[in-house]
Amino acid sequence: MLQNFPSRGLPLSIESTTVGKSSSRLLSAQRPKRQRQLSGPGSVRKLVLVPANTTLPPPVSEKYFNTTWDALNAALVSIFQDAPIPTSCELLYRGVEHLCRAEKSRALWDNLKLRMKNHIINDFLEHELLSAAEVIAASGGITSKANNMADVVDGVWTRWTTQLGLIRNIFFFMDRSYLLTAPGEKSIWDTGLELFRKCIIENAVIGSHLMASLIIYSGRNRLHETVQVPLISNIIRMISTLGVYTSTFHPQFIAATSEHYGALANLHVESMAVPDYLKLVFECLEFENEQATSFGLDRATRNEAVAVVKNELVRNEVETIVDRGFDDLLNADDISSLSNMYGLFEQVDQGKILIAAWSEYIRREGLKLVMEPSKDAVMVSSLLFFKAKLDSVLEKAFKNNDSFDNAMRESFDLFINKRQNVPAEMIAKYIDDILRVGNKEMEDDEMKERMDRVLVLFRFIQGKDVFEAFYKKDLAKRLLLNKSASDDAERSMLSRLKTECGTGFTQKLEGMFKDIELSKDFMNSFKNSKYVANKNDGGIDLYVNALSQAFWPSYPDVPLILPPHMSEALENFKTFYLTKQTGRRLTWRHSLGHCVVKADLPKGKKELSMSLFQTVVLLLFNDVPDGKGLTYEEVKAATSLDDRELVRTLQSLACGKIRVLSKDPKGKDVHPGDRFKVNLKFEEKAYRLRINQIQLKETPEENKDTHDQVKRDRQYEIQACVIRIMKSRKTIRHVELIQQTIEQTKNRGTLDLGDIKKNIEKLIEKEYMERQGGDTYVYLA
Repeated sequence: MLQNFPSRGLPLSIESTTVGKSSSRLLSAQRPKRQRQLSGPGSVRKLVLVPANTTLPPPVSEKYFNTTWDALNAALVSIFQDAPIPTSCELLYRGVEHLCRAEKSRALWDNLKLRMKNHIINDFLEHELLSAAEVIAASGGITSKANNMADVVDGVWTRWTTQLGLIRNIFFFMDRSYLLTAPGEKSIWDTGLELFRKCIIENAVIGSHLMASLIIYSGRNRLHETVQVPLISNIIRMISTLGVYTSTFHPQFIAATSEHYGALANLHVESMAVPDYLKLVFECLEFENEQATSFGLDRATRNEAVAVVKNELVRNEVETIVDRGFDDLLNADDISSLSNMYGLFEQVDQGKILIAAWSEYIRREGLKLVMEPSKDAVMVSSLLFFKAKLDSVLEKAFKNNDSFDNAMRESFDLFINKRQNVPAEMIAKYIDDILRVGNKEMEDDEMKERMDRVLVLFRFIQGKDVFEAFYKKDLAKRLLLNKSASDDAERSMLSRLKTECGTGFTQKLEGMFKDIELSKDFMNSFKNSKYVANKNDGGIDLYVNALSQAFWPSYPDVPLILPPHMSEALENFKTFYLTKQTGRRLTWRHSLGHCVVKADLPKGKKELSMSLFQTVVLLLFNDVPDGKGLTYEEVKAATSLDDRELVRTLQSLACGKIRVLSKDPKGKDVHPGDRFKVNLKFEEKAYRLRINQIQLKETPEENKDTHDQVKRDRQYEIQACVIRIMKSRKTIRHVELIQQTIEQTKNRGTLDLGDIKKNIEKLIEKEYMERQGGDTYVYLA
């Protein structure tokens, strides 16, 4: 019986044969008829396609449908049993095509769906999976290591996808014709996946066992036990394919991850050393990334698992980590661990806690360096070392983070000014040590580097007037006693201070250098004048520095009786000076005078660098017979020095390291009644000897005088500041005047509120301003 059916593309003519009981052949196909048309010799051949009959096929009988379905069902049974298919797949395909063309697609599809569902439920679910669940329950429950549901499901899934592929091949015509256009229907593959999901994965028992099995495997993997990574990867891929990954696996996996790392933090955060704990965190982060890759987890799960690790191990433990280890890491200069801590804290947005700990550490350690009077001598060097260490940590560990840098600056500003005036004084003395003659061997680059480093500390101090006073006093000694390591270094430092504080700060310092230069020219003129030539001055080579009192520190006028030849030389210079500088007054400051004395001692000749006081005392022994000596009282009468200066001078000559004189009785202190003689046992090997170090050393009295002078100058600065404010504002309230005065003078030093009020009262008394209404001041022009 010949029947024509419509097909896609060109119409085809199909020959159909009746299915017999003894025949396994259901259908046979016949190619479309082709007709050739030939013409004469040399003519072109033409291929003519004769269309088949395109009329709709007649409906097939119920018997034919049943017979065809029986053959298809037999094939399905073989597929479900993983056995060879007894019928040719091509014939099965043609049978499906025949039924579909005969409008039996719906019935055929209903039969196939029911058959697949029954197979999944009866063969997979009940026979294999639920049986496995019973075994798991009997072996310790869903959370035990005996839970091998993932293995069972993986086997079932692998079989089902293989079977589903064969089914799709046989029913391919229906899949690509009827199911492609039928509303509400899915393809055979998608339907098979949906049935597997609904019947197995969404089954309460199987689904819970499967997820628990995956969680157990991941937990064992975190404990570094051997697990079947390919198996887990297959299951993850399966639940992703079935569309249940996000709703089932993801939340349970994240919850288990949180539980695991929360327990890990509780176990180690208190007991493990902080550097080791930070390394553990990085190891866990790396592990979770590797596990996500090997298991085939999606990006969202990977990212959330990593975030859970950071939250459980770091964010929830930030205070414990900081309290237990941050200070120790800074003390040990553990850059690597500090860098790890900074990186982790930044990732969990907890950088503020680290900044607070950083600030607290700097303030606490800085106060230890500043507030201990016994360590004043090494204060600045200790602060420089501390600052260099913090700079290294900031750069290498904290990546020059601006917040950390600002916190460090604020902390330095706080602790370095906690002890008023002293840090400023120590910084000035530290610079004095750098610029002294003893550092001539220091390279220029090293000296510049040390200057730049100490200026960083200088920027933090508020008592810049104290620094200026001590710096000026030390600079004066270096210039007048020829103790500067280098004129270039001195001017370089002055230039730096000018850049930092402005011209007003360095104006007097620049005047000091100008006086020294003018004195050189003045002395050249003096030595070529009639006041020096052919004068019997006892071999004195006089050099005088003529200083403007406005630029230089104030020095006490110490009375001193000079030897006649010295007095004559000074009078000659004074006469010459007054002839050149009319209207000026010349006052001698002997405390800064120094001499180079050639001494003929019992055991050899020496060249002694001495202060003027030492020289005058030592010259007294030229007129004393050997062995007699002079008493304390005799030296005092001959020199007119006060007790304080005389004791210092005699101690330096008779009790110091280089003892030109001997004292009777022996001892380190000088008292009235002591007798002094030339030291006949003086045996220093060097020819040139320095004994005038006492001029460079600061006495407690000098230190107190400098601080007192700063206090007096501050009173004038307060009055000048108040006048400037009043000139600008004309009328101002008391509180606002106090605040502006403090603000405008804070860089010069910390003012006492009582001093400000006292100076306001002084200005009122002098009628520069007046009080109105109790709390308001008016400027009187």
